[in-house]
Parts: sequence; C-alpha cells; structure tokens
Amino acid sequence: MYLFVWIKRLFFTVFILAVVANLSGTVNAGEDTSERIIEVIGTSTIRGGDVAKARDQAIKNSLVSAVELAVADLLPIESMIQNFKTLNEILYDNSSKFVGYYKVLTELKFGETYRVLVQATVSTFVIKQKLMGSGIKVRKKTMPDILFFIAEQNLDDILPRYWWMEDLYVVRSYSEIAMAEGMLRNGFFVIDQKSLIKNEEFEAIKYKPDLSNEEAVRLGNSLHADVVIAGISKADIAPNTMGENIKSFIGIVSARALRTDTGKEIASTTQTVVSVNQDDITGGRDALSNAGYLAGRELASQIAIIWQQEVKKILSTVEIIVEGTRYLSNFVIFRSILNEIPGVVTAQTSEMKADETTIIVTFRGNAKELADALMSKNFETFGINIYEVSQDHLRIRFI
Repeated sequence: MYLFVWIKRLFFTVFILAVVANLSGTVNAGEDTSERIIEVIGTSTIRGGDVAKARDQAIKNSLVSAVELAVADLLPIESMIQNFKTLNEILYDNSSKFVGYYKVLTELKFGETYRVLVQATVSTFVIKQKLMGSGIKVRKKTMPDILFFIAEQNLDDILPRYWWMEDLYVVRSYSEIAMAEGMLRNGFFVIDQKSLIKNEEFEAIKYKPDLSNEEAVRLGNSLHADVVIAGISKADIAPNTMGENIKSFIGIVSARALRTDTGKEIASTTQTVVSVNQDDITGGRDALSNAGYLAGRELASQIAIIWQQEVKKILSTVEIIVEGTRYLSNFVIFRSILNEIPGVVTAQTSEMKADETTIIVTFRGNAKELADALMSKNFETFGINIYEVSQDHLRIRFI
C-alpha cells in the first residue's frame, strides 16, 4: 500500500513539473507555483461504534479544509461569495482530485469524536486551472486590484454612458471591456462591477460621468480597490471616406490611474485609434475597443513599474497567531481582509491546529503598523482582540 501511494505521489509530482516546465515565461525558474503543503485538522463523529468509518470521514473532512485554505489564498472574499455554489461543485465536493499526497501526522479518539492531523500536498496549479476553466478569475497577489470608472459616448449616445448611473448599473463600455482585457493579460485582477453592492457614496456621483480624483478614490476605497482607473472615451466620425459607403471613425480614450491608499496619480494615457466601417455604430465601437485595449496595455505597463518598485522596498515577515479559528468562515473572512491591507504582499498559512492558526505575512512595514491596519478594519460578524504585539509577532483572538 505504501509503495502504491509513493508511486502515485511520484507520478503526480512528475506530471505537475512537466506541465509547469512547458508554461510560457510568465513563471520564473525556481518559483514554486504548483503545490502547497498544508497541515489541517479533520474531525468526525463516531456513529454506531464504527471507528474506522469515523477515521475515514475525518480524513476526508481535513482534505476539504486543506483545499478551502488553498482557494482562500487564490481568491478575494467577493469572488468566493459570488462563486460559492460553483466552488462547492467543482472543488469542495471533489477535494481528493486536488490533493496529490497526504499523510496522517497524528490521530485521537476522544469520546464519540475522532480527530486527525493531516499534512496534505495540494496542487494549486490544478485548482487554478479548474477555476479558470469555470470562468473564475484567479487573483495575482503581486498586482493591485483594479476598478474602472470609464464614461463612454458612442455615436448613438446622446450623453455618456457609465456603470455607476442609477439605471445602467451593469453596463460596461466597449473601451472599458477592452482596457480590462489589456490589464488581465498583464496579471492584474479587475473587479467586476456586477459583484459590487451599492452604498451611499453612489448617490453623490450617479449623475457625474467624469469623476474627480477625490471622488474616484473615495468610492474605490469603499469598494476595496487598490487602484482606480478613471477617464472618458468618445467615438466620432473622421473626415476620411472611401467611395459612397466606407467611412472612417475615430476613438479617443483618456484615462488616469489613482492609488486609493494615497490618492496619488501613478499612470495616465491618451490613445487615439481610427477604424473603417460602413456602419456608424459598429465603426465607433471598433474604434473605442481598439483605443481601450491600447490604453489598458499602456496603463498596465506604467502601473506594473510602480508596483514592482513598491514590492522591492524593504519587506518584513510578521507571524500572526490567530485564536478562534475553529469557525472556518470567520477565518476565511479574516484572511481575505488581511490580504486587502495595503502593504501586504503575501499571507500564507503555516500551521493549523484545532482552534489556532499561524499565518506568515510578508509586509511592507512592521508588526505594529500591521496591527494598526487590522484594528481599522470592520469584520462585520466578529471582532478581533490584538493582545500581543512585538517587533515581528502578533497574537490575535476572535471575539
């Protein structure tokens, strides 16, 4: 049996390495992006005296928890809420497909309860492939979350159209869609407006197509964006024609990128593209889309330079010990909000016990600054008590 498990693990590892080796140059050599080793506790109730069955169920429960923790590292809380049903169907109900190998480190029968401490090797590569195959965008921790505020006016529009209008909440402009594609291709996470919940901030701007920097930053902060891209796009008829039916159209996109933590402008661009078509609306749409794609690509390049400079600043490693994590839903919310804090580069779960979890955080700052940032956050369904702070260490209790 041991030989079979060993061979299975070896085959899985060779397979993953072979797949990763054939990826494009976006993955750096030596960077471990395919697997995560996670320690997790699984619990089950002994029914009818069947200890063996309870043990098997406890192991299965631990593997589900391991996959859940891996997914929490890849997706923001908004995406997990929006896609919860899909996540249950494709991941949590089939957790064994994403665990290449596991071993029971220790186990205990206590009354009618059976607990196991399991070390599981979870394939984050396979999870990412499954998520992307289901249309769920995987977040890249090294790049900011982007939210667009682009007002667009095509040839058939009397006034500009934009998604934060009262009656056009889910409308996305042609230029914005193309800009988002340019950003996604460069590793950014773009916030989908359909997942947002409107708040009172919208009331003050719903009749304003061209937002000021202060308005865009304020709303972006309330919607948990790292960077907002605000601007306008417009299509018009260009003077060139060919014959009686072929006309030319000009699309202009002007946009700027603003950091929500500082309010500073970190990138800007204006792109102009001419398209040719017989139809006015289609010609205008093509011009807007092409200009939008160029604008997105240019902004992505400028933002990436700034962001990588931030990442290269002196980083510190902070160990956070969190008590009360037997309520997994609270822990998932805490992890997601932690990842949203400006300056947090990575947050990895290193150890998980029955009611205590250790997280290793790479942070641009010290433990006191991280504690201050956590204190300012609203966790809604629970609170936190930060009762121990040292130079590189925090102890937190859920309350």
